[in-house]
Amino acid sequence: MTWLNSVILTVVKHEFAACFTNCRSSSGFAFKNKTSIGFDLLLWITICASHALRLCSTQNPDPVSAVLQKFFRRAKEFYRENRLAWRMVAAVIAISLLVTASLTVILVRIEYQRSIARIEADLDTLSSSVRPQLAVNLWLVNTEAVRTQLHSLLQTKVVGWARLVEPDGTRYEVGELPDKHELTIRKRYVVEYEHPLTHRNVPLGELELVNTLDGLQTQLLAQLGRILLLLGLGMMSAALCFLWLYHRLIARHLSHIAEYTRRFDYERMMAPLVLARQKRGTDELQTLTDAINTMRRNLLIGNAQRDEAQQAMLREKELAEVTLRSVADAIVTTTGDGRVKLLNTAAEKLIGWTFAEARGRPITEIVVTLDDTGEADFASLLHLARVGALPPGAVKTTITNRHGEHYRVEMAIVQIGDAEGGTGYVVALHDISAAEALTARLAYQAMHDELTGLTNRRGFMTALATARDLVQEYDEARVVMQLDLDQFKLVNDTCGHQAGDELLRQLAQQFQDVMSENVLVGRLGGDEFGFLLDTANEAQAQQAARSVLLALEQYRFVWGDRPFVVTGSMGLVRMDREVCNPQEVMSRADVACYAAKEAGRNRFAWYRGAEENLEGRHNELQLLATLRQAAEQDWFRLYFQPIVPARPGRGTRHHEVLLRLVDEQGKVIPPGAFIPAAERYDLMATIDRWVIAHTLNVLRDGGPQVSLSVNLSGKSLNRQTLAFVLERLEETRIEPSQVCFEITETSAIANIQESTQFIEALRERGCRFALDDFGSGFSSFTYLKTLPVDYLKIDGSLIRDVVHDDVSRQMVIAVNRIAHAMGRQTIAEYVESEEIASALREIGVDFLQGYHIGMPEPFLDDAPTPGNGTTGFQ
Repeated sequence: MTWLNSVILTVVKHEFAACFTNCRSSSGFAFKNKTSIGFDLLLWITICASHALRLCSTQNPDPVSAVLQKFFRRAKEFYRENRLAWRMVAAVIAISLLVTASLTVILVRIEYQRSIARIEADLDTLSSSVRPQLAVNLWLVNTEAVRTQLHSLLQTKVVGWARLVEPDGTRYEVGELPDKHELTIRKRYVVEYEHPLTHRNVPLGELELVNTLDGLQTQLLAQLGRILLLLGLGMMSAALCFLWLYHRLIARHLSHIAEYTRRFDYERMMAPLVLARQKRGTDELQTLTDAINTMRRNLLIGNAQRDEAQQAMLREKELAEVTLRSVADAIVTTTGDGRVKLLNTAAEKLIGWTFAEARGRPITEIVVTLDDTGEADFASLLHLARVGALPPGAVKTTITNRHGEHYRVEMAIVQIGDAEGGTGYVVALHDISAAEALTARLAYQAMHDELTGLTNRRGFMTALATARDLVQEYDEARVVMQLDLDQFKLVNDTCGHQAGDELLRQLAQQFQDVMSENVLVGRLGGDEFGFLLDTANEAQAQQAARSVLLALEQYRFVWGDRPFVVTGSMGLVRMDREVCNPQEVMSRADVACYAAKEAGRNRFAWYRGAEENLEGRHNELQLLATLRQAAEQDWFRLYFQPIVPARPGRGTRHHEVLLRLVDEQGKVIPPGAFIPAAERYDLMATIDRWVIAHTLNVLRDGGPQVSLSVNLSGKSLNRQTLAFVLERLEETRIEPSQVCFEITETSAIANIQESTQFIEALRERGCRFALDDFGSGFSSFTYLKTLPVDYLKIDGSLIRDVVHDDVSRQMVIAVNRIAHAMGRQTIAEYVESEEIASALREIGVDFLQGYHIGMPEPFLDDAPTPGNGTTGFQ
């Protein structure tokens, strides 16, 4: 024992000297903190123990070394028997250390933040106490006193460095500024002096105070090291105790249970499991032992039940095969390599193979399916089923049997495991040939005329719908012709319906012979026929119509030795993007057909719309070109007409913006001359956008005191115009309340839902709305509650007669009262005399507008005030 002590002492001295030398050379004979001391001591103890063991193993064995060797051998065996416990202990220690270290770091962090907060508070308190005196010394230019006062700050433990900078750049610095700025706290304060005469604070400089955190961090790290060291030592002691208890109470019994299960034989059951320990009630080990013994008993019972189940399975297999053969659908099963395993009777009849002939053959040789091109594709269907890409449910396909016969079937392919552990297939085939033939026959009858075999009205309208899609997408125009037989009723009345039916059948054949293959001929009903041409060429369409009429003229129908001359009247209509709705096309073709009848029958007529004066139409087309050019080259001009409060002080003055057109000769054209043409040719939306864009530019340039209104046509109450308005509002950055959009009662009611959405979307942005020409329709009051407008502009027809016509006066009173009851203000248009203005003031109308108030001018007046305005047409 003395020899062992001397060896350990020698090793400790040697290692201590080496570590002491390293520490001195690296840290200047001083440890950085107490944490490093603890870890170095643990390292030295470990090294000493390892050196002692090495000396013991290399020296001649004596009783002491033999005891040590025996101890370490037993420890190794103990580790081998309790590996799970070691891992559990290691995991618990690691997790505990991690959690404890994390919590400790969090607490240290919190303490660190608190310390920083205290230091900052001390700096704030210190600065508040010295700044007044510093301000006085700076004001008196007492630099010596300033320096003395700054040096006095260093006497506190709060400030490590201070600097005062005057506005002219003069600096006062005291103390030493640390190299690492991240380990400091900086605070800057403005030094102000209250002037005795003006009592205003005059900034005289900026005071910057700095405190170092080196001492605080060193203290917190040392505290963290002590906590972790004590925690590690305590956990190591607890782990050793836990390992000993685990081995004593659990591990040795688990070894016995493991040995029992290793020798377990499922065929010859051994004796029940019994643990070598005193009876201590029911615990986890006893529960495990009871479970193993229960499993042993269940296995004994299971072996008997397995034998019975195998016998039952054999009987069920025989029953399943009998059932499968009696199923009406064809069933084919395969092995894992795709060879036929079973074929029922229905499958034998369908594919032409007997079970004896097909058994063992590849299923792709027995079941042959065809794709749309006539190529065999059953192998591809099997591949899709194997990768799970086959569509759910049955797949419709065509199969060819052994004799070359084709059948339409619904095929379902399902993967199923076989006895060898592979994956086979179950292929079910349901013959739908008869059902599909019936479906095709019914579909044909639904789209074709039973009497003539031509396309019926339903099929013809379906073809028109398809043509409409082509017209809209590719602009492929078509010509539709409708034929109405002249005097067909005479044949029915004279010879009976049987003769009329035969006439229709013969004429249908005549039409098919005359028309080319790319012309769809259909019977629309009665004695009406339709023709859909795949061309928009009017010359070709007219030639086709003449061919039909000529064929009718040359045809003689004879019934019972009585000849009949058959003629017809045809209506032609062009189907293009302007008119492509099938119902509208047929309606126009019907109108043209009747026009041909009225013109003398046995002829064709084009649908040309309502006939108008040629000179008027020529002038209108010229005006249309002018309008398009005006929108592109800014030939339009904005005029402004004031809208004033009826009583001074009870509203804000604003303007309505009116539109004029200046042609190439400089002539001003009023809106009444070009608005109807713009509405007819769908140019109102384009003009509205021009007006909106230029009105918002006027508002942007005029400032926030300008307020205008914009009239919108019914064509502009849509999402496209809404997006345009929102985009322009965003670009111009004007206040939305400067704009009031004015819509007519008629256009708002025409599409009440879209109008309401349009109004609500812009009112949410701050814009206002006025309902123009209110009172001109019969449903004004009905829709007034629905439309969220701010103003009602009373129709001018009521305003003109308000003085002399009592009915008009009472209607204006009613409109005004209802508007006020609903929280809306009223505007009277067409105020053309002082008498009208006085009458409207008596009624209580809020705003007045008209030639008596102000004429439209191409500029705003001098004193516009915020309000609403309307840009539009009058």
